[in-house]
Amino acid sequence: MRSPTLSELPPPPEAMTIWPWTRGSRPLPETMSDGQPWPLISIVMPSFNQGQFIEEAIRSVLLQGYPRLELIVVDGGSTDNTLETIAKYKPWLKHWVSEQDAGPADALNKGFRMASGDVYGFLNADDFCLPGCFAQAAEEFQKHRAADVVSGHGYFAKPSGELGISTFSDRWNLKRFSYGACVLLQPATFFRRSIFERVQGFRQKASTCWDMELWADMAMAGATFRTTDRFMAAFRLHPGSITGSAELRKQRRQDSLAVMERARGRPESAGDRLLQFFHRACKFASHPRRTLRQRLYFYSTLQRWSL
Repeated sequence: MRSPTLSELPPPPEAMTIWPWTRGSRPLPETMSDGQPWPLISIVMPSFNQGQFIEEAIRSVLLQGYPRLELIVVDGGSTDNTLETIAKYKPWLKHWVSEQDAGPADALNKGFRMASGDVYGFLNADDFCLPGCFAQAAEEFQKHRAADVVSGHGYFAKPSGELGISTFSDRWNLKRFSYGACVLLQPATFFRRSIFERVQGFRQKASTCWDMELWADMAMAGATFRTTDRFMAAFRLHPGSITGSAELRKQRRQDSLAVMERARGRPESAGDRLLQFFHRACKFASHPRRTLRQRLYFYSTLQRWSL
């Protein structure tokens, strides 16, 4: 499907005046610069009771002006206004379903089983893509044929959708990843269908770190990662998200520790805890001002200092 134009989509609420409500991206040409067709991009959007945000997420995908696109929404049985919103955009969705699932990893696997793209990405219903995001990802895969995973940068966003401070994907390094010092911005990360199939998708037991676990599986399967300096997506901070929820912070720490232990191939030791401090200190020393600004932004938005 070619991306619809702004005039084809339902009108936005009167109070909404920023992307992706009142403007769309310029339609791309039918082929890339080398004359080849654009890769088909499949986006899966897992959703559960994110009715206040999901319309913005859907529009940010559909208004990319991208020539070959499919959007699949997998809802876990929402009880708010999510289904009403999805129904408004049904003509532009390849598939959508609303039924109970076993969590986000299960929902994403279900969605990608319905996908047929060359390049995959997933967007949580409370995040959103920035203009030109898919074209930038496709161009990176075109220029770097060996790349299996491409990650860009982005912004933290307030609950209102207002963009805040920049957030960055690190240059991939599995060792630093295994000590919590290499992070990819999930909504700005795309991967080839082939590497996703090689690792057989998401691990079903993943509860809060399904993205982190997928990166680990891909890396250990031999994937080549590339980080681009383009800004591609926004990661929304709000109390109802996993990042913002105080109740889920402990579970997320436990889940991320399990992923890092598997990447290292052994349980955490006292030496590993020291190495984790070392690698994180090195990362902080590389960008101290940026890190402090991010901590201050987290505090002003979520009333706490860090992830």
